[in-house]
Amino acid sequence: MKKKVKKSRVYVELTAVWGNDDAESTIKVSRRRWKSICAGAAYQTSALSWYEGQSDTVTWSFINGEVSIDGSDFAQYVRDRPVLELFVHEPSSGSS
Repeated sequence: MKKKVKKSRVYVELTAVWGNDDAESTIKVSRRRWKSICAGAAYQTSALSWYEGQSDTVTWSFINGEVSIDGSDFAQYVRDRPVLELFVHEPSSGSS
C-alpha cells in the first residue's frame, strides 16, 4: 500500500515597520489568502508587534488593497497603506 505524502503548507510572511522603522510586526498568510488580499479582499488578524524589546498585540486589517495596523491601546500605527509597501517573503514552491 502506498503511503500518503503530506505536503507542508507554504506561507507568505508579511512584515510592516513604522515609526522610525524601529517598530514592526509580522504575520503569515497562505499564498491563496495573500493573492486575495492583493486583489482587494477584506481580512483581519491579530499578531504581536515589537518596539525596543517590548511586545504588544496589534490588529492587522486589509481591505481594498490597503493595510492598517492598530495597537491594543487604540493607537493607529499604520493607516491605509498599499499592501505592496509591506516587506513580503514568499518562499518559492520548491522550498519547505
